[in-house]
Amino acid sequence: MNRLKATTLLTLGMIMTSISFAQDSIVQATILDSADVQADKIYNSGIKEYQNKNYKAAINDFTKSLELRADFEPAYFNRAICKSEDGDLPGAIADFDKSIAYAAVNEETWYLRGQAKYKSNDSEGAFADFNQTTKLKPNHAQAHYYKGVINFEAKDYERAIEDFTKAVNADKGHAYAYNDRGSAKRQMDNIDGAIIDYNKALLIDNKMAFTHNNLGSALRKKGDLKGALMSYSKAISLDNKYYIAYNNRGSVYFDSGDYQEAIEDFSKTVELKADYAFAYNNRASAKFKLKDYKGCIEDCSKAIEIDPNYPYAYQNRGNAKELMRDDLGACADWKMADELGAEGVKSFIGACN
Repeated sequence: MNRLKATTLLTLGMIMTSISFAQDSIVQATILDSADVQADKIYNSGIKEYQNKNYKAAINDFTKSLELRADFEPAYFNRAICKSEDGDLPGAIADFDKSIAYAAVNEETWYLRGQAKYKSNDSEGAFADFNQTTKLKPNHAQAHYYKGVINFEAKDYERAIEDFTKAVNADKGHAYAYNDRGSAKRQMDNIDGAIIDYNKALLIDNKMAFTHNNLGSALRKKGDLKGALMSYSKAISLDNKYYIAYNNRGSVYFDSGDYQEAIEDFSKTVELKADYAFAYNNRASAKFKLKDYKGCIEDCSKAIEIDPNYPYAYQNRGNAKELMRDDLGACADWKMADELGAEGVKSFIGACN
């Protein structure tokens, strides 16, 4: 009854990259009055500062240009970008608001405001902005992609698949969208479809460790332990600090009966992430198989210390205590496991009465 927890993390490929939408410098016209000419000069200085990643200096220049010309929409737009890059998300959103007020048909302003809202944990507001982006530009791959991410996070996997499909239709090279569509399909138990999408993502970019990990988990679900082992190992070769992949590869070794190999991978997992309760419980399960009941109890206790509501750590510790002739301790752990929702533990509790 050892419950091995393989954390088959559905890693989304989303990366918030640096923004590169700053508009070009203004070409001055002789008909402009002196204030407008000065505003343009200062604005152009801001563009140069932005290009050199001197965001605070760029913000200062755009602010000065707006003091000379209050309706200068490009200055609001670019100041918003710089504020976002500088970590001032509320300020960026306020400036994007101003930009939209003057140029509501610019789909990139809606998209970038959506990104700023998403990074501010305003998923509802971000989704509305990404939706407006796709209304203005139906083939905006990134906006469709982020709509898919938000739907995925809301566990609306069917709609997420629709959004990721629109993203890849707009951009056939969108590896992240294939990866994330695969993860949404996995959530809907379409394992074959998930494997197809993960492989499509890897055809585009074979260096995505999280996709190799996701593919490994889908293959393990299919019972292809050899394929899963290869995928997890590839993920680790690309990122030797990828603790999830070590944990998952350890789970494949466990499934294959290679308990010592499993212990080594679970040990590497907790070396990289000391508060990862699943890996301690997994290592406990492998130690139990090797009849190291004392070690099993120690690892289960560590898992419980990290997560006091982890039912299978109590169940596994109870199993080990029983074999160590600690019947009272075993019964106490089984009862706690049952209270926390562990499946199949009631038959053990019957022996305690």
